[in-house]
Amino acid sequence: MLVEKLALARRALMFAFGLSFTTFSHAQTALSGSTDADANPDPVFVFNRICYAQVHDFSAIREMSAKLAWRSMGATDLKAFQSVDNPTALEGWDVQVGERLFRVGIQKSGLTDAQKKTFPDFAGGTASTCSIVLDDQQDAAEFMPNMQRLAGKEPISKDVSEGLLNATTWAGGNDDIKVFLVAKAPPTGNGGLLNVTLLQK
Repeated sequence: MLVEKLALARRALMFAFGLSFTTFSHAQTALSGSTDADANPDPVFVFNRICYAQVHDFSAIREMSAKLAWRSMGATDLKAFQSVDNPTALEGWDVQVGERLFRVGIQKSGLTDAQKKTFPDFAGGTASTCSIVLDDQQDAAEFMPNMQRLAGKEPISKDVSEGLLNATTWAGGNDDIKVFLVAKAPPTGNGGLLNVTLLQK
């Protein structure tokens, strides 16, 4: 039953933005065929493989972390990824891909009061998030267009100031899931954060 539920969630997530993971992965692989690209991977490709394709199933992310020997974060560092009180899951890792370092954090919880108000049909459901923090060598002028391509639609909001970062948000979903992609970058355009949030009934 659980396997069937996860398969349905993956299928719904794949079409939430009208783009399959496979299509994007193959396209990105073709773009990153050179040695330089392998050493400096596209952060959206990394985000797609780790977060977007697997946010519905944290066990897949955990399995990837074990196979690739990611370094687990301590409790202090994990607080940066905690956005609600008492999440049912909160984990994070330092990840090296090529010559780039990424911080990956996952969190699962019930919906916030604001989410319940906006999506009352999901009030008894779960909110799963996966975020990747980018180092300051990542250029927003390069990764923002690729996030747009991953979303496959125009954002619902763009360059909204959130503290020291500007956030662009895309939304998709259906009657069973709601999906939000967020890309944040500082005004300098160097570094940032990529996030996917999945709401399920």
